[in-house]
Amino acid sequence: MSQRGALAGVLLALLSPVLQSFTAPGVASAPSRRRAVARGAAEVDDGGDGAFDRRTALIGGALLAGSAVASAENPQRPSEYGLWGVLPVGPYKSKRTAPAEAVVPGRIWTFDQKFGILNVQVPSRMVVVKLSEKSGGGLFVYNPIAATRELVSMVRDLEKQHGPVRHVVLGTVAIEHKTYCGVFASKFPKATVWVQPGQYAVPVNLPNPLLGFPLGRTKTLPASAEETPWVADLDMKTLGPFISRDGAFGETAFLHRASKTLLVTDTVVQVSEEIPPIFLLDDEAKKPLLYHARDTILQPVDKNNVDELRRGWRRVQLFGLYFMPAAIAVHSVNQAVEERRPDVNPDFAGIYPWDWVGDDRRAFAALKGSRKDGLLVAPILQTLILNRNPVETLDWADAVAKWDFKRVIPAHLKNDVSADGAAFRRAFAFLEEAGEAPGQPKPRDDDLATLRGAEVNLLAMGAISPVPGKLAKNGANRAALVAKTRNGCRGGLCGPLAPAKKA
Repeated sequence: MSQRGALAGVLLALLSPVLQSFTAPGVASAPSRRRAVARGAAEVDDGGDGAFDRRTALIGGALLAGSAVASAENPQRPSEYGLWGVLPVGPYKSKRTAPAEAVVPGRIWTFDQKFGILNVQVPSRMVVVKLSEKSGGGLFVYNPIAATRELVSMVRDLEKQHGPVRHVVLGTVAIEHKTYCGVFASKFPKATVWVQPGQYAVPVNLPNPLLGFPLGRTKTLPASAEETPWVADLDMKTLGPFISRDGAFGETAFLHRASKTLLVTDTVVQVSEEIPPIFLLDDEAKKPLLYHARDTILQPVDKNNVDELRRGWRRVQLFGLYFMPAAIAVHSVNQAVEERRPDVNPDFAGIYPWDWVGDDRRAFAALKGSRKDGLLVAPILQTLILNRNPVETLDWADAVAKWDFKRVIPAHLKNDVSADGAAFRRAFAFLEEAGEAPGQPKPRDDDLATLRGAEVNLLAMGAISPVPGKLAKNGANRAALVAKTRNGCRGGLCGPLAPAKKA
């Protein structure tokens, strides 16, 4: 195996919890899930049928007990998160929150924390929406982040002005989002918790209460906004869940009609040279950018040099989207250890396991495209997930694109992206035979090498299904693609186009 392949394997192993939330679609157990989806919000769905086996109960109880012990926090550090060990990713115990950004003054606010591995850290974003009186008033929270005392205090300040948190909404099955939902919800005990259909846990598929979702006030998002208390303010549309052998992928997008704002989780992002505020809080916050700004272990970097910080942020995005961009040359393990320089680069014991030998700007430009409204579907979704379900994904994209919006708030990378329905729909052209239009963001083949290699391995393992093909012009082969798509089922819940008999 090549050195690049070895390092890629390590990175993919470290990122496996995140990958499992994508490449392994799934759901919580039991026929009660199917009944809950059918009835929508009419009844509480706590994710199971009440028949917990002893092993499941013991594992879940141990996890909850361990979490309770780990949650002790230093009162002197409001950014400390005692439960960081449940998902041990950077920045670990201290998870600072950037000051709230009023994307739509008096109506929509965003809160960013950092999330990542090996100094590849990107913003993880929570959105708070003020509901109108027709929707019951108060606050609607989309995709909670780590409930530090700092963050909770910020939300309390919003409550004083705009009413209590009434709804906590998890619009995804991805582990980097759902890990924080239950803890956040516990800080607001009067709020109803709504979760994306298809929640799943590995290696043991625990019921929702043992995944941290509050007992007695957790509901599964219904199929239509008409069945929700916020229908006067928000539309919603669910993608998936796409169910595979070991997990699931799903996402629910929301439209805030009054402000023409689209809320999404992971389906689209926009890369940008603009450094997110969460990286500029102080010198400590800049460290991930400075680590990646250097071409070699010995290259000096200046924490006050904006160009170097931007170079670091550009490369962080490349690593975050590709895991292994083509512009790096990976050292052998022995070389990396022998050449380590803690005096130059104190992070990771002074190890810097690659050199930048190619033009990272070219790779970045391809992801950015030439359009100001260019939205990108992350390469991992393009190569491992959504291309397995092209018809369902395009149906969802078509429906969302019909909404009247002028901005998009993704959960990662750039915030408050100026884009409309047409721009959103263009991002999914990779699923069509015609492909991406000129100027549209498009991953380069050489940068996709690591993900292509992962695809081969995952196919061999049976973890993902083969690609059924791309949609022809005017949907001429739609029926053939549907027939070739492997719609998985679990616990009575199946993919959107799965035959009922497969349930």
